[in-house]
Amino acid sequence: MRVLTLLFMFCFSLAANAQVVAEHEMKAAYLYNFAYLFDWPESRRANFHICVLGDDDVGTAVQAYYDRRVNGQRIVIARLTTPTPIRACDILYVGAGEVVNLPKIRSILGNQPTLTVTDKGGLPAVGIMLALEGKRLMFDVNLEQCERANLKAKPTLLELARSVRKSADGDAKTAAAGR
Repeated sequence: MRVLTLLFMFCFSLAANAQVVAEHEMKAAYLYNFAYLFDWPESRRANFHICVLGDDDVGTAVQAYYDRRVNGQRIVIARLTTPTPIRACDILYVGAGEVVNLPKIRSILGNQPTLTVTDKGGLPAVGIMLALEGKRLMFDVNLEQCERANLKAKPTLLELARSVRKSADGDAKTAAAGR
């Protein structure tokens, strides 16, 4: 509930202050908040890794969350130039320049508990797809992909999502009426 409150406060404070927030800063904030909106498998690692592959602007913006904590783990940010080290990532943001490598990325990750996020390509290849609608950043959730990665989406995430895809045959529902 605390995360939901923080997410809403973040969004409403932006609107109330009429500040213009860059798209890459919104994406970084969403990546950080996604860490709280999933039940993660127990990890023996001391750090929680948020990785950015192929988008320097998002990589720079997400640095603001370095050294915070999620589930008792310190957040570490990794800005990657190749998909080789992605097995160490808990959240992996794939930028537009690397979307062509999504099949390879899925193959490398297998069923590893890594949340894949992008804003290009298609929802079937990732757990979360970001989309800019006007000045609002929205997201769609692919539950099948998340479950394949052994990640359980919390109800709050599903309520905030623009849409939720439940199965490979395209069964989808609108997450919230009136969005």
